[in-house]
Amino acid sequence: MRQLSLVSALALILTTTPTMAEDVKVLEKTIDAKSLTKLVLEAPVGEIKLNASKGSEIRLVVELEPDEDWLGRSSDLSDARLSINDDGSTLKLKVELEDDDDIEQNWTLTIPADMAVSLNLGVGSVEIDDLVSDISVDLGVGEIDIDVDTSLYDSIKLDAGVGDTSIKGGKGRYERDQVLVTSSSQLHGEGKKAVEANVGVGDIEVRDNQ
Repeated sequence: MRQLSLVSALALILTTTPTMAEDVKVLEKTIDAKSLTKLVLEAPVGEIKLNASKGSEIRLVVELEPDEDWLGRSSDLSDARLSINDDGSTLKLKVELEDDDDIEQNWTLTIPADMAVSLNLGVGSVEIDDLVSDISVDLGVGEIDIDVDTSLYDSIKLDAGVGDTSIKGGKGRYERDQVLVTSSSQLHGEGKKAVEANVGVGDIEVRDNQ
């Protein structure tokens, strides 16, 4: 009977101990982009998904998912907020956190199709669909997938330190180099825009969507 009471007491302590943080936090924002021509986004770990729209707004949702420690406690997300800065033409986005190393940031954005983008992600994946603008992506570890009309681009350049690169479809002069574990692909066309994507470890694929 005494053993049962000790177990019951322990269970009561565990169930009444307050959690250190919520499991998932969602940040949402709609931004008027009429005067903006470029988006700059930085994140340490997670996913970035960019889709094009015909409107003049940026709509974004960020889901923050912390890792749990060995006691099952999640990182504190109570101070998480969106940092939004613009100089009249360039918009800079990031999530402000006291310690963001263990926080997975999953970004989903819809932006004007002709807005240039510069993305910097430490670990994770990047997906870009239907933009008609200059695109620059730097990724430490993970995968980059880009679907665009390649005829709009003068230069598409992909580099992987360890991994694979490929450009599927499109017209122009195509070059691909594979040296041991390093890969690079280039497409030289007759458009005016440029794509440049780099990954330290991982794969990059560009697909023509026409």
